[in-house]
Amino acid sequence: MPHKLPRSVPLLTGLLAALWCTCAAAQTRVVFPLQEDTAVVGGLRHVEARHEDTLIDVARRHRVGFQAIRLANPELNTWIPGEGARVLLPLLFVLPDTPKRGIVINLPEMRLYHFHAAPSGEGRRVATYPVSIGRREWGTPQGTLEVIQKREDPTWTPPDSVRQAYAAQGKSLPDVVPAGPDNPLGAYALRLSRPTYLIHGTNWSTGIGLRSTHGCIRMDNDDIGVLFPHVDVGTPVHIVHQAVKAGWRDGVLYLEVHPPLEERATESSPLETAMERVMAAVAGREARVDWNRVRATVTQASGVPRAVGWTAGHAAAPLLATPAAPKSPDAAGEGAGQPPSGDSLSPVSLIPVPAGEQAQDWFVRMGRFRDEERALVLSAHLEADGFASRVVGGARGTGAWTYHVLLGPAVGREEAVSLAQRARQRTALEGEVMRWPPPQGR
Repeated sequence: MPHKLPRSVPLLTGLLAALWCTCAAAQTRVVFPLQEDTAVVGGLRHVEARHEDTLIDVARRHRVGFQAIRLANPELNTWIPGEGARVLLPLLFVLPDTPKRGIVINLPEMRLYHFHAAPSGEGRRVATYPVSIGRREWGTPQGTLEVIQKREDPTWTPPDSVRQAYAAQGKSLPDVVPAGPDNPLGAYALRLSRPTYLIHGTNWSTGIGLRSTHGCIRMDNDDIGVLFPHVDVGTPVHIVHQAVKAGWRDGVLYLEVHPPLEERATESSPLETAMERVMAAVAGREARVDWNRVRATVTQASGVPRAVGWTAGHAAAPLLATPAAPKSPDAAGEGAGQPPSGDSLSPVSLIPVPAGEQAQDWFVRMGRFRDEERALVLSAHLEADGFASRVVGGARGTGAWTYHVLLGPAVGREEAVSLAQRARQRTALEGEVMRWPPPQGR
């Protein structure tokens, strides 16, 4: 008997085709509208690598930094991902916890944010670009600076410290490097109020998203060409180190964790920092947090935001819940470093499991496929819409392998129905509420 797809698949095929076209047409889109309460912008995307691509090639086409794309795709070979390899573009961002004005550079994620008014006068926007920052021995300074000069086709006068570093390697530098293709400042430069530090272009775009400078902020030439005309002298530049960020969008709390800079790695516990950020984000809201997801996000430190909480009554809440891990002592002593847990209805808690009912019994099946690739694509788009999705394989009676795309677990059938309704509202896809595993043949 031929495999029959659920009735949502024709719609699914059209939806994914439309999403793919949108991604292809907007692959360099890095500007997002900014409301007063905006904390999360953008969305996750997948693209296919070409035969000749490295991950660096894919990153540059889509304004993603080198380290960011490697952290988001740990299973892929950096230099030969392979033709048709699905590459996750980490283009969902929790905005840094700073004043939303001028330029903000977050060192651990090696990313620049530019907050500005839309030229049309229709509100404010934020544009974001990958950058390179100073090597450990040439650290980029933190603090609030400002742009004091703008230079197009700049010349470069190497400072004494850089000359000495080159001399130690048996190399020499001219007194002044003229503008042109060999100038490491590229086509544009913004001088900061610590005059030896610049935001500038480059003659080596391959290195964007690495710690590879003498302390300056380096951008791809195309990116700084877009940024340059929108930055005025006097624009504030906030340079921060925020390896852990948390923020809300549409009733869902996202946590984004990056590896800290090497020299800052021992300053604080990433888990403790994440707990503080999450608790600060929840303050004053009726909301719940899945602390198991918080721990997993900290452990992965992939730079990809993950949903870890929800507002009270949110229809997507069941899909975020995972069973609470039992409390146990750690190396620091009983309960040290443990986030809150329990089943109360306090502002921060895990979903309680009704007595006699298993939390993982109920799911919403959004589709089933013979082709694992199609199942993974759907799952990725559901994740981008704020739903925690998973792909589960199961053998049918004929022996053919079927891949199921599930949302859940839900605590009971009613919450699964509510979850299916929210998924339909946000994606136009019809999910099937069911227990898992399903009866044989389904």
